[in-house]
Amino acid sequence: MKKFLYFFCLFIIFLFFIAPQLRLFILPKLEDFSLLFENENTLKALQNTVLVSLAVGVSCLVLGVPLAWLLTRTDLPFQRGLRSWFCLPYAIPPFVGAIGWIILANPTSGILNQWFGLKLNIYSFWGLVWVETSFLFTFVLLSALTVLDKMDSSLEEAARLCGANRFTVFRDVTLPMLKPALLNGFILSFLATASSFGVPAMIGGPARIYMLTTQIYSLQRTGTTNAVQMAIAISALLGLSTLVLLYSSQYFLGRSKNYTVAGKTPRPSLWTLKKYKMPLLSFLCALLFLIFILPLLGLLLSALSPIQGSWNFSQLSFSNFHRVLFQTEETGRALRQSLQLAFSASLFCMVFSFLFNYFFHRTKYFGRNMSQLALGLPFSTPGTVLAFALIISFSQGIFGFGPSLYNTLTLIFIAYVIKYCSLSSKVIGDAYQQIHPSLEEAALISGARWITVMRTIYWPLLKSALMASAFLVFMPTLSELTMTILLTGPGLETIGTLIFQLQEYADVGGGGAAVLSCLVVLFVLVLNFTLKTLSKGRYGL
Repeated sequence: MKKFLYFFCLFIIFLFFIAPQLRLFILPKLEDFSLLFENENTLKALQNTVLVSLAVGVSCLVLGVPLAWLLTRTDLPFQRGLRSWFCLPYAIPPFVGAIGWIILANPTSGILNQWFGLKLNIYSFWGLVWVETSFLFTFVLLSALTVLDKMDSSLEEAARLCGANRFTVFRDVTLPMLKPALLNGFILSFLATASSFGVPAMIGGPARIYMLTTQIYSLQRTGTTNAVQMAIAISALLGLSTLVLLYSSQYFLGRSKNYTVAGKTPRPSLWTLKKYKMPLLSFLCALLFLIFILPLLGLLLSALSPIQGSWNFSQLSFSNFHRVLFQTEETGRALRQSLQLAFSASLFCMVFSFLFNYFFHRTKYFGRNMSQLALGLPFSTPGTVLAFALIISFSQGIFGFGPSLYNTLTLIFIAYVIKYCSLSSKVIGDAYQQIHPSLEEAALISGARWITVMRTIYWPLLKSALMASAFLVFMPTLSELTMTILLTGPGLETIGTLIFQLQEYADVGGGGAAVLSCLVVLFVLVLNFTLKTLSKGRYGL
């Protein structure tokens, strides 16, 4: 039974994680790529994608690196709370923030423009960069925090004892040791920007700043043979570029040895901020308010305002909540289907990762390492590319066999599992490594069957990791937009697609998108708090 389950896992990985992307990459012909580069709109979208992604990547470094240093190497007050709050944007969909900033900085009816006489215009290149940065800087922040928490501080102490000032220690010692983490954070924020759909569609669309993801969506919605063929070519180009960038960075990082953890590492002595302590704390609180709290307040005000554009506290009411939640037919269906998809995807990923990681960490079966790489590949693949690969592979059945999966919840479920299973696998894999194999050996010697070992040893010991892995899949799939917008059809609304529809064209009264966005934020915050409480702070942000 054990070998059967292992080969079944391999079959699942090949059929759903590898084959669709391979088919997408080999489907376009050279003529398709040549036509691609002759199309003016596509070239402009490619240029915009590169420029916006580079600007966001650099901005994330500028924001994330100093913030990580302040939260780990200084005596700044309330560090624990500040770390959690600054990491929370990681769990919020960026398109929710885009809606908040549209409410705040719309050039004609924005709250900040009306109340303070500002002339902000979120529909611009830098508006797009700002919204993406305010959520994606967490990639750099989390990477830097992880390294700084585990870094051997003896080199920093030695530099300080030799008379180096704070800036010199940071520039010559800390920053070089952070290089791999910062490069990974930059690449992740770059790729997340290049593969995002919601923010470019909501902010870049009105500004006529089209990116490759919005170009793919427009071509797919056109539906003609030439448009679909061009969308396939763009998807393949975007996917291949992502793979080249990822594995090139891993290759160059792998050639350089940069050890940050050593034995008996002392706790780093913190820099005393002295008279700068309170000004820096005030600055960080203001920054947190600007990048996270302010757009959420904009969402809340819009959700409570019966007349959009007339921001008067005396008119606030729950009429929008009542209209959207109880009078809009699509809302109940979207909530039900989103919960159904998120729950089923998180449960499947948890069980599959539980079995697969046993084979990876406790056996020497053939193909384990390659399967592990294949499992993590879709998470790095842009969502639009992955969605298009699934459409091509499963629109006429599973590679031509069986009923069509196009415009079904099943295909959306498959997309969620493929995209986010690596998150679940990483958490459970780390937990497996903390369990000594002698426990299993003792059980087997005592006559226990393999299934009994899994049920009575690994499952109870991995319970908190299994729960955390399910939460990590549940949170992004609950309001996923980038893949779902291409895979959805009539009657298949989810929370993410319904928010997008209400924001773009389907809400005459206005405020509907803000109502659902507030519910998503509240749900994410409650989930994160529950996860941290149940895991005693081990998991969660």
